[in-house]
Amino acid sequence: MIRSSASDVLPQGRRRDIYLVGGLFVLALLVQVIGFKRNCGPYDEFLSLYGADRVLHGEIPYRDFWTMYGPAQFYVLAGFFKIFGISVLSGRVYDAIVRAGIACACYLLARLLTTRNWALAAFAAVILWLTGIYYPAYNFPVYPAMLASLVSCLFFARHLRQSADRKPLFLAGLFVSIATIFRHDSGFYICFAELLMLIWISRTREPGRRLQQMLGNLGRRLPAYFAGVFLIAGPVYLATFLKAGRQNIFYDLLYVPGVVYPQVRRLPFITPEILQQLHHPFSWDGRIAIESLIVLLPIFTMAAASLALLTSRRSRIFPAVWQRQTFALLFLLASLFFLKGLIRVGPVQQIQSILVCLTVLSVLFAHLRELARPVVAALYTTALFLGICTIATLSHIMTFARVNLHDVIFPQAANSLYHRCHLPEGLSRARCMLVEPNDLAATLEIERRSSPDQPVYIGNGRHDRIFWNDVRLYFLSGRRSITRWYDLHPGVQTTLPIQNEIIDAMRREDPPVIVINSTWDDTIEPNQSRFSSGVTALDDYIRSHYAAQVRYGKIAILTPAPQAARNPH
Repeated sequence: MIRSSASDVLPQGRRRDIYLVGGLFVLALLVQVIGFKRNCGPYDEFLSLYGADRVLHGEIPYRDFWTMYGPAQFYVLAGFFKIFGISVLSGRVYDAIVRAGIACACYLLARLLTTRNWALAAFAAVILWLTGIYYPAYNFPVYPAMLASLVSCLFFARHLRQSADRKPLFLAGLFVSIATIFRHDSGFYICFAELLMLIWISRTREPGRRLQQMLGNLGRRLPAYFAGVFLIAGPVYLATFLKAGRQNIFYDLLYVPGVVYPQVRRLPFITPEILQQLHHPFSWDGRIAIESLIVLLPIFTMAAASLALLTSRRSRIFPAVWQRQTFALLFLLASLFFLKGLIRVGPVQQIQSILVCLTVLSVLFAHLRELARPVVAALYTTALFLGICTIATLSHIMTFARVNLHDVIFPQAANSLYHRCHLPEGLSRARCMLVEPNDLAATLEIERRSSPDQPVYIGNGRHDRIFWNDVRLYFLSGRRSITRWYDLHPGVQTTLPIQNEIIDAMRREDPPVIVINSTWDDTIEPNQSRFSSGVTALDDYIRSHYAAQVRYGKIAILTPAPQAARNPH
């Protein structure tokens, strides 16, 4: 039976672990550099980059630009922009640091419950998935929120081990607070999981006074925990509330995520397209389809973990009660994160649950000899499934690494790192990245037809039905939006009141450039976003007041039409 744990390590061993964690952090950064995906998508990554750019120019989230994310991501990224300059690459540096921190936190959590080798296995699996996932969603705010959640679990585990010490409990709450200012929903899930654990460990077996003593034990713990929870999130959201206004905060952070988003972004658990692609499992698309099935991993892992907890006595798997409680906390957190991702199912949406499950699996495999046969069978089935899905992840890393290596050793190639890192001054924000020629040309055209202090509008060919818009062009051109509604979202900008707000903003400031990217006009998902809202006020206004001057593929650059200039109303 495995008895070693972080608590058994001598001071010299602790120093070695510190050095090891430092080495793992550097290794995680190196893996990400090798598997770096230099392509820039049009949307998710640039929601954070655009917001950080606007914050750097004195704007306030929710008041000056709408967002469903917490405010911290924009301010931290703005700090990186001050240090490294405003560019996509600066954001990628920040993102790589966060992901390396997640992998190291998973190592440390596994190290509490198992040997170093199995903790290293957890680290390897986590950084491979963070690096090689086909759609990496760079600068996704869920990653720093997850890092804070995992660090909170580390301090919570320390309190479980030494229940009389309230300082780790305060620090656990403090990192819940940090998670909350990045993603308020992620902060809720880690807080809920830890509160359930506090209730569990506060219960007593003494008959007749169970409830009274449990409340007393909770009363001694909760002040320290909630002091940490509110220490940062409380002032941050209070200041945001005072500056941005109650209505904006309610609409952006509560109404749209809670009411609109589930209706217009919901996806089936497994789409028919993925099942069709599995008929050709060794094609490129087939590998992507196999990777997409990783959303099933939490189900397999939670089933195996449940069997392990139900069929094994405490002393059989973990030598200490606090270790079993820590494992239960990870199990609970993975389950909550899984439920969170059920609205829009996909590897990115389920990534929090997947990464915690990888840590849970490493712990269970370390104790394989102590587990019952049904648990062992479930674990091997899960491992086989994970291995099949990981083939796709490894293939992505190899593909990106091969492209990156080619672009380094052949500096004269069109997309070489040398050429891409020495772009014209007007494209400095895209340095070292791979951006489509039409997007680069459109960026230069926006800059030529407007000045940095002039706002523009970047929309779609139609606004009665929306998938998303090209937020990338706002950031690359360094132009702010004419309206706070820069991020086009179904159920939001498809409504008449918000379209009227955009029209009013155009009437007031008369933007010199409107960009229409019709690439996603025909993109349809199996949810409410596939239906037209019937609201065409914004499209009608743009058609009657602006005229196309030049086109780059499906991107049209519009300027005020002569008749609109004479009579803008």
